[in-house]
Amino acid sequence: MAYVLDTSALVSYFKDEPEAGKVEAVLRQPDELMIPFMTMMELRYVLLRAYSGSHVDQIIETLRSCGASVVESSPVWGIQAAAVKARGGLSLGDAWIAALALIHDAKLVHKDAEFDSVEGLRSLRL
Repeated sequence: MAYVLDTSALVSYFKDEPEAGKVEAVLRQPDELMIPFMTMMELRYVLLRAYSGSHVDQIIETLRSCGASVVESSPVWGIQAAAVKARGGLSLGDAWIAALALIHDAKLVHKDAEFDSVEGLRSLRL
């Protein structure tokens, strides 16, 4: 099973919110873990609102060391993200994130009810 990590899941984990244990369990699995480039950008700006830049850099390095791969944009992914966005109901960032999970038939780990409307999306809602 492959997993795509949404920003909401990672923020919960790094801020030690009630769902942090579920996210940690996913991070410890030997399965393929993917972090969309959009998640990394969103995570960084959300954390910069609460922590210093050097602390955020440490958090990002910890995340990178867990074995998850950061996935950068590709033409195929962009086409899928546009199709997801065209259906409505998601922000631009969430359309990119959901599209990556759809392309890889992966489970999206998230807290956002907006993802519930994405047809064919497999998810682990926290």
